[in-house]
Amino acid sequence: MLRLILSAVVGMFAASLALSIIDVDRGAGAWLPATGTLMTILLVLVSIGKMFAGNSSAAVKDVEAADRDGRVFLAKILDVRATGSTLNDNPFCEIRVIAQPRNRPAYETTFRALINLGRLPSYQRGAIVVVAQPDADRPEIALLENPPLHWQRLAETDERLRALDSAPEWTLPPAKGRDRNGLLRIPAVLLLVVFLLGAGIRIWPVREEALAAVQGRTPESASAGGTMIDGSDGDDEDDEPLLFTPEQAQRVANDLVALSGVTQFTDVHLMPHYAVADGLTTPDAVTTDTWNWRDGKAEHDGAELIQPDAADLPNLLFDITTVNWSLVQGMVDQLPGLTGIKNVDPSVYVRRAVSDRVGTPVEFSLSTSDDYYSAWITFDANGQVAEMSGGHPDSPAAQWEAANG
Repeated sequence: MLRLILSAVVGMFAASLALSIIDVDRGAGAWLPATGTLMTILLVLVSIGKMFAGNSSAAVKDVEAADRDGRVFLAKILDVRATGSTLNDNPFCEIRVIAQPRNRPAYETTFRALINLGRLPSYQRGAIVVVAQPDADRPEIALLENPPLHWQRLAETDERLRALDSAPEWTLPPAKGRDRNGLLRIPAVLLLVVFLLGAGIRIWPVREEALAAVQGRTPESASAGGTMIDGSDGDDEDDEPLLFTPEQAQRVANDLVALSGVTQFTDVHLMPHYAVADGLTTPDAVTTDTWNWRDGKAEHDGAELIQPDAADLPNLLFDITTVNWSLVQGMVDQLPGLTGIKNVDPSVYVRRAVSDRVGTPVEFSLSTSDDYYSAWITFDANGQVAEMSGGHPDSPAAQWEAANG
């Protein structure tokens, strides 16, 4: 429906522009800006619709039913690439995996998913994730960011799929009536008809003057004119210091504690100029809220989108007042030398240690990427390197991964 409305509005905008050029635009002062603004809004909405249509993570509504039907299983990540689209700072990613269904041989496929920015470091190459098929007869799968507990445990302990390096690709044409983006297929002739209808609606009030102009006769002067004003104003470049410096990182932690009234958090994600954290709603709560720090202040962002299981929550919490935030800058400074990736803004993810190679209660997971490579470095709470993966082929990170798996 949005694409049909967009076609009509594009037709109205094109007609308004044409009428303005031939000086028969009675409503230029209103029509051109109005239709242009509406066209822009609709283009954004259609783009968002395409992103969500290709986002398989929302395609399985009833996970329990899918599990009973054998449509929930494990997949091994081969590659994760950002599409360039984001929603609330969370990136839409294209993920290539080896999927291992319970009722057919393993196969390779690619899908899109909206990834929580704070969990992005968990979806690195070689990671085992839980997925589900919306349709058992098609290769499309959906990423389950919060799968049933028994599947989480299977993903953590799996060795068979982890050892699998390749599988045949399973591809099928788009589902009947859908295009390759997953949207309802609209015939081009219908879009053209709606475009002409929109143009006709715009031209009809000034049809006589427009016809006279086309025939070379002198039309009546337009009663009103309009001038398009460029109202865009560029944002000033952010000259705030990076949040990785000892002073700024500590300030973020202090502000989060001061605003939230708690010190127990499940994760803190530092980006160059903003931070996102998930922590207890109140000191005695079994629920978590999201807090962000931007433009020099902390703000409450409401309940965390995916609530952790109450039984698992104690194993996820750590006290951010005990973290040595002054170590962050030193870790970030090591990234170019360890990964071979330079001049790219990294991210720092702080959480309870999940790596067997980390001997401290808390770990720092740093990620960075360029146009060709991504890398992840895990440090312990003392700032010592524990694990490395990815990076340029000749980098220490890539060599460490090759040697340690």
